[in-house]
Formats: sequence, C-alpha cells, structure tokens
Amino acid sequence: MPSVNTIGSKSVTQGRSTHELIREKVETWLRDEAGLPTDGIGHDTPLVQLGVDSLGVASISCELERETGKRLNPDVLYELENIDQIARYLDRLPVTAPTAASPTGGVDAPAAAAATTMSVEATAQPSLLKHYELLNRRVRSLKEHNLYFFETEISAHDGTWVVVEGRRMLMLGSYQYLGMLAHPHLKQAAVSALNTFGTGHHGARLLTGTTTLHRQLERKLAEFMRAEEAIVFSSGFVTNVATVSTLVDRTCCVIGDEWNHASIVDGCRASGADFLIFEHNNIDSLAQQLEKAAVRPTLVVVDAVFSMDGDIIDLPAVVDLCKKHRALLMVDEAHSLGVLGKTGHGIQEHFGLEDSDIDVKMGTLSKTLANSGGFVAGREPVITFLRHHARGYIFSGALPTSQVGGSIAALEVIEREPELIQRLWANREYYVKGLKNLGFDTGHSETPIVPVMTYTDELVLEMTRLCRGMGLLVVPVAFPAVPLNATRLRTCVSSAHCQADLDFALDVLAKAGRQTGLI
Repeated sequence: MPSVNTIGSKSVTQGRSTHELIREKVETWLRDEAGLPTDGIGHDTPLVQLGVDSLGVASISCELERETGKRLNPDVLYELENIDQIARYLDRLPVTAPTAASPTGGVDAPAAAAATTMSVEATAQPSLLKHYELLNRRVRSLKEHNLYFFETEISAHDGTWVVVEGRRMLMLGSYQYLGMLAHPHLKQAAVSALNTFGTGHHGARLLTGTTTLHRQLERKLAEFMRAEEAIVFSSGFVTNVATVSTLVDRTCCVIGDEWNHASIVDGCRASGADFLIFEHNNIDSLAQQLEKAAVRPTLVVVDAVFSMDGDIIDLPAVVDLCKKHRALLMVDEAHSLGVLGKTGHGIQEHFGLEDSDIDVKMGTLSKTLANSGGFVAGREPVITFLRHHARGYIFSGALPTSQVGGSIAALEVIEREPELIQRLWANREYYVKGLKNLGFDTGHSETPIVPVMTYTDELVLEMTRLCRGMGLLVVPVAFPAVPLNATRLRTCVSSAHCQADLDFALDVLAKAGRQTGLI
C-alpha cells in the first residue's frame, strides 16, 4: 500500500511529486473539460494564460483534495498563479481525510501529519507572512495604479445619491431594492427599540438575549413567508453557514447550484456531507446529482435570484425533483424578498407555489429590508432543531433590537405600500431597455440586478474609473466572484430611482462604453 508523505516535493501518493500531480490534473481538465491544448505547461506558467477559469480551479482543487486528503481553501487557491505556487501551498497543508489512493490515509499518514504540523510551527511566522504578501499582490497592484474600487467610503447619502471622497455620486450598486434605507417608519421603529432596550443585548438568544421584539419579528417573518415558524440570526452569511451545516452531516448528501452564494457553499463544505454541484439552473444536471445521492438523506440548496447575474432559479422544476427524490429543499431568498411576486412576498408568490413546496426559506434583513441580520422560515421541526443545534445561533450574540424593530417596520411597509414593488419593476424595465438600445449586453438578468458585461478585467476597471469620474457609483466584479471570461459591472436598480436618475446613469454608461470601445 503506498504511503502519503505530506512534506517536501514527494507530498502525494504513488511517488509522484506535488508538481507532477498538479500538472496531471491541469492537463486532464484542459483536455477533457475545456477542450484546450495541453502543451506549453511549465511550473511557472500562469493558469489563466493556459485557459483555466474559475470552474477549472474548482474542479482541479476537488481532484487534488480527493487524491491528497487535504482540504484546500478555495479563496487562497484562486490567488495562486501557477503550478509551483499551488504545489508549495499544498505541501504545507496537513492530511485531513482519507485519499483516493489510500482509503485509510496511508500507513504513515499520522506521523506525516504530525511532522507537517511541527514543520509549519517551526517556520510559521516567516512563511505565513510571505504567503500573505504573495496573495496581496493583486490588491497592491490595483492601488498602485489607482484602480482599487473596493470598500468605497460613503460619508453621506440623500436618497439615491451618496457622497464619496467629497464627491456626489448616483448610487447604482445598492441592495436597497425598495429604497427603504431612510424610510421614516423604519427609522422611527429603530429609535423606539433603541430607547426601550438600549444599544445591544444581554447575550445569546438561548440565554438572555431574546426580547419581545425578537419574538414579534419571528412571528411576522413566518407569516410573511407563509411558513410555520421562523428563527433570526445575527447575519445573513452566518444564517446560511449555520443552517446548512446543521441540517446535514457526513451521513447525508447536499446538492447545490454551481452559482450559489459563497455562504451556501461554505455551509455545504462545513457540514461534512457529500457535496454535489449541478450545472447552473440545469434541471437535468440536478436530476443526475439526485440519482447519485441515492437513498442518503439529501438537502438541495438553491438561490432564488442569483446575485451576480440576476436570473431566477427554475423553482417549480426543482420542487418536482425534490418531491420525487424525497429531498429537503432550501431556498435562499436574499435577493427575492420584496422583489419577486406581485406583492413582494418572494419566489413562492412569483411562481404561485404551495406553502409546503419549500421546506426551508432563508432570507436576509440587510437588503430589501434595509437593516441587518438573517433568518430562516420553515416547518416547525426544522426551526426548533436549528434553535437548539445551530452553533451560529447558539453561540452568537442576539441581533440588536434597533435592527429587529427596523426589520418589523420594513415588512409592514412592503405590505402597505405595494406601489414600491411596481415602481421597482417599472424602473428595471426602463433601465434594461435603455442599456440594450445602447448596445450593452445584460447577460442573464431577469431582475433589478443588471450586469453590464465587459468580459475582461481591463475593460471593467476602465469602465468603473470613467463612470465614477462622471459621478456614477458602479461596482466591478471579476474572477473569482464570476467565471474568468464573464467580468462585468454589477448594477442594481431600486424603486427610489427617478427617471432622471436612470437617464443620467444611461448617459454616463454610454459615454464610458464608447470611450472604451465596449459599445
């Protein structure tokens, strides 16, 4: 039986060096998945130059994990340029699971893992600092060329206009779909809660952190989402990670769309369940993965609206498959609550589904509802189980009551001001029609999330620079947040935009598009 040695160049099974293993996986992906040539691959050749995109990185990393028994951090892996850098990173990782070549991890695995730990500890400070410096090179380069457009500091806002670095700009990248960020009813409710309960909380929800407002919000969310009960978490990201990792374990299977949000992916990985991915919005691909799950307890997780492309999951078909295979279905409504459906009640209303068709309905309080936090609504057994087993709920401080009160008020506004949803969609149609008339590609968008496709990093950065220079705040999105050849400006329309705002945005985008040659 071949052993697994986790130190040095002979870090994988069957006597192959790490470099050889990685090269083999890269060649296999290029040949079999991408249909690209495999010649000219050196240890220092940038993978991007070879044609390896974000999906390729994900596929290759899965193969490396399977063969080495090591857990790779995808965020780190995306930053590594070539085989040599990946090999050095992989060599430093300990074995955490059995490998394909050796189901038990190899006879020398425990000793090798211990040796790796001592090796890392002995040189942790210099090697880790050098590692961070390597991974920061893209950030440094963008800052040096005045092309770093992230963590933009907003010092003031007035409706759809904000002040950034002393300059007034039209906001075209906000999640506030119904424009409730400064709604007087929300502000009054938040101040009232602040005056009653103070600035924070008394602890975690299960101990002393639950107030009458927390209970009121959960009842309101359950009613709004047409569910039996609801549970509120301290953030949307924590909601997904905690929920998915609690509902399934290593005896189960979890299946997700390849474009699911990172918080869903992290929850799937953290669960220890067999994690299967189906092609984006491809029902046949989902059916194939459900067949692979066989008789194991299975959870299917999908976004309702995908945050980078603005398209909608084919939920009726997903529901039918989940019922056929007796799989539990979880839907992330972060970008559909307050957006989809005639009255803004989400994807269930949008498709006219039955209350029981979605088992677990996740949502955020930080987008349409203009507050902070996350929630899950669903069947009572699911919510009760999460309340007593989800570590992200049990070991996190309660959501401050000012956010809770504001969220209750936001749900009330949606129910009593349906014209906000109507105005949102009218604005969306006007804006998208204008973009298409100008010759822009808006990708797969079906919602107020509207990508302006640029396809290259150079174009998206230059478009961002020009737009911001003319007073339009847009957001560039590139690999690995989207596939390598799918770079875009991610723009979002809200009900608060007036026609003059949208005309201004279209005019700026047209000028920038012509200057860059995009249109």
